[in-house]
Amino acid sequence: MRLTRRGYVVCGLIVVALALGLSFGPRALNAVVLPAAVALVAALVQVRRAVAPTVERTVPGDDFPDRTGTVTLSLSVDRSYPATLVDSLPFGVDGDAEVDTLVGGDPVSYDVTYRRRGEHELGPLTVVASDVLGLVERELVAPGTDSLLVFPRVRRVSTGTRHDLWALYDAQVSPRREEFDGLREYVRGDSLRDVHWKSSAKRDDLIVKEFVAETDASSVHVSAGGARSAGDQMAEAAATLCLTFSSSGIPVKLTTPSGVVNATAGDDGALLEHLARADSGPVPDDSADVVVTASEAATRVRFGDTETTFDRLVAPGSSRGGAGGALGEVPSTEVPA
Repeated sequence: MRLTRRGYVVCGLIVVALALGLSFGPRALNAVVLPAAVALVAALVQVRRAVAPTVERTVPGDDFPDRTGTVTLSLSVDRSYPATLVDSLPFGVDGDAEVDTLVGGDPVSYDVTYRRRGEHELGPLTVVASDVLGLVERELVAPGTDSLLVFPRVRRVSTGTRHDLWALYDAQVSPRREEFDGLREYVRGDSLRDVHWKSSAKRDDLIVKEFVAETDASSVHVSAGGARSAGDQMAEAAATLCLTFSSSGIPVKLTTPSGVVNATAGDDGALLEHLARADSGPVPDDSADVVVTASEAATRVRFGDTETTFDRLVAPGSSRGGAGGALGEVPSTEVPA
């Protein structure tokens, strides 16, 4: 326990009152010293009886860098007391996590802004307990942490790059297009070249031709790695390329030094969660359809007969803040076979 500034002022008043009492009689002593001393003793007793609360922390959902969310703290304790709460924030998450409140009262909240990808832990909570007059304070620690996940940044690739990437999938599927198998209704991810226009006109709905080999869905393999200090660059490039495929209805196999993810078309969550936690290291499979190699100097991408830097593949002025660029630019009528 320690005195606050207000507590030191009260102690100073007591000293001054004692001096005045010695000079002018006990009446000055009774008028100031006794009430101040009682208040100080009461403050010491109140703060000494304070115990660390049980904390239930509600964190915002997984999101991209530069997004803001709200953390809510619900504190349970047998005896309420005023306090200043200071929640421990990790590197990669910004926010003003200091709140004055009544422990045991209504829940309190503060805002955080995501800065860097990764899995970040919030807590433990420091509780600076005080008395009602603010004379004495005591620091307590409420154990317990909660985590939140920050995805890598996702950029928007240029139109030319998008079609070059789609060609990788076409190159896998086209050689296996064997005999005609039947007709079915159009679903997102089908190519317009497979539309059976005569049947579509009769049924007033898009009908596509299905081939025997298409019953076995293929995927595009993306393998990413790089220098230990370039993990964020690796994750950003891999996320951008993977989501370009996934949002176009193309399954993706992703390999990084941290493991393998087989994502069905549209399963962006599995890809983003893996890349949020992925560590850098050697590229796991140099023979993949798309190979990403990151370093502090540049992030290089190789696919087909093309090898270039990642920055040359993205659209000029593309946003670096979230997934909207990669996910929102692909019309459903332009997806490949």
